[in-house]
Amino acid sequence: MNTSDYRDFLTACKKNLSKDKKISFQGDNSDIIVSEIFRNKEYVKQIAANIRNKFINTIDDNLIAFDKNFSSNGGIINWCVDYNDFLLKLDKTLQRNKVQKINLFSSYFTKELGIERFCEKNEYISDSESDDCIIFTPQFGIVSTGSLYLNFNSAYDMELVLNSKLKIFVLSICDFLFKPEETEIFSHLYSVYKNQVNFPYLTSLYTPSPVSKNENVYLFLVDNGRSNVLENKEIRSALTCISCDACKNVCPVYKIIGEEPYNNVFSGPVANVILPFMENTENYKHLCFSCASCGNCSAVCPIKIPVSELIVANKKYFFENKLMEMKDERFAKTIGKCVSARKKMNSKKWLKNFRLRYLNNSKLLDEYKFEKSTFNQQYIDNRYEK
Repeated sequence: MNTSDYRDFLTACKKNLSKDKKISFQGDNSDIIVSEIFRNKEYVKQIAANIRNKFINTIDDNLIAFDKNFSSNGGIINWCVDYNDFLLKLDKTLQRNKVQKINLFSSYFTKELGIERFCEKNEYISDSESDDCIIFTPQFGIVSTGSLYLNFNSAYDMELVLNSKLKIFVLSICDFLFKPEETEIFSHLYSVYKNQVNFPYLTSLYTPSPVSKNENVYLFLVDNGRSNVLENKEIRSALTCISCDACKNVCPVYKIIGEEPYNNVFSGPVANVILPFMENTENYKHLCFSCASCGNCSAVCPIKIPVSELIVANKKYFFENKLMEMKDERFAKTIGKCVSARKKMNSKKWLKNFRLRYLNNSKLLDEYKFEKSTFNQQYIDNRYEK
């Protein structure tokens, strides 16, 4: 794991740790708000999890069905392997339609695809009030109707998007539901766990019209590494994520180090799971080893993604496939013997350092030393501190 990316990650972590900032380790009120909306929140979460997992596990057939329904409605679909393929096809579409001004609605996905940089590089004019051409990220595609479920920040944005002459939608291959009625559950869960409000955002179910001659509707479906995650059956459930950031809000490590160390649009617990496979293993395998294994992310997830368990699965995968350098593998095995049980982990500082010295060598202690109290103990003290 001694890559330049790993060193950069550690440097950025140390920089953020040195900042004098107040960090709350208290949980949020999301579960309380969900309980006010639904009689049985765990049942609702399980329904949402079942829907998303069913789609992911049968993704090929579902995407083919959506393509057929969306195209029959008059929409045009472009399938894209990665962001380079996407930007090339996007440029051709814009040139074909003689576009000069673009109204780009920023999202996680548009940042992932680098659309803003692309527009600047190719000298497209950015106009937040133009309805000539919009680029927008739907929250979900709807398989059965070939529709798009759109989420807006304001009525003004809604009017701009729906009345735009050239509509360009960008969506990942994983963000789909089966039926329009399923959007109700997800709209509530998203609004609560994203911003802790008990009402859905302003939304619209948009279906292209085959009889409309005054508008062109394009949908770019982009893979961009997600197929690599789908191939790993043990962690593919991470792709059911709805980007509500609930896991970030309760992750003690993320609260301390922030987004900067990731150097990626993805950050937080779910990023620890998927980035090594979406990007490349060598440069991102270190992320799962920054997890404190507190389990908060799994407990809070509205889609019941077992995030902490998936991070452990990643660690196991890297060990079993010998993707760690020999020095790191040896050190990890040594640490495992020292802290293999909670009793050992909570033992005295001098005893843990003695075990470490005994099992390895004295030089290792120059770089690695156990602190007086464990992260678990510090976390509990901070959480229940009055």
